[in-house]
Amino acid sequence: MKEKFLIHIILTLILGTFAIQESYSQSCRGYERRCESAPRYFQSSSLSRAVTLRKARKIIINQTFFGNREYFVSVCGHNRLGKIHFRLIADDEDQTVLYDNAADDFKESQLFVILNTMAVKVEISAPHYFDDRGSECAGVRIFYNQQKD
Repeated sequence: MKEKFLIHIILTLILGTFAIQESYSQSCRGYERRCESAPRYFQSSSLSRAVTLRKARKIIINQTFFGNREYFVSVCGHNRLGKIHFRLIADDEDQTVLYDNAADDFKESQLFVILNTMAVKVEISAPHYFDDRGSECAGVRIFYNQQKD
C-alpha cells in the first residue's frame, strides 16, 4: 500500500513538473505584439511570431520575402534578455548578411526594400543574457508594403 502511495506521489510530481513547463512555454504566446509597429501604410504579416530565447542559442526563422516590397522588421524581448541581436541572412550559397543590428547599436527595428523574391533567414539571439537555466520571451514582427512602380 505504501508503494502504491509513493508511486502515486512520484507520478504526480513528474506530471506537475511537465504542466509547469508547458504553461511557461505557452506564456510567450502573443509576445510579438509588444514589438514596435510599422508606419500605418504597412500591412501586418503572418510571419510575425513569439519565441523563447535561452543563453547562447539562436533562433532561425526561414521566410520568403517577396520582390518589389518594402519590409519593416522589429524585435523585442523581456528586459532580462538585454538587447536583442537580429540578422537578416540571404539563404544563398554565401549566406550573405543583409542586415545586422549589432552594427547599428542593436537597433530594434529596420526598414528595407526587397527587389527580387528571396529566401531569408531571420536570426534572433540575446547575447547579453547570462542565465544558464532560464529562458525568456521575445518577439519578431514583420510588416510589408507593396512598392509602387
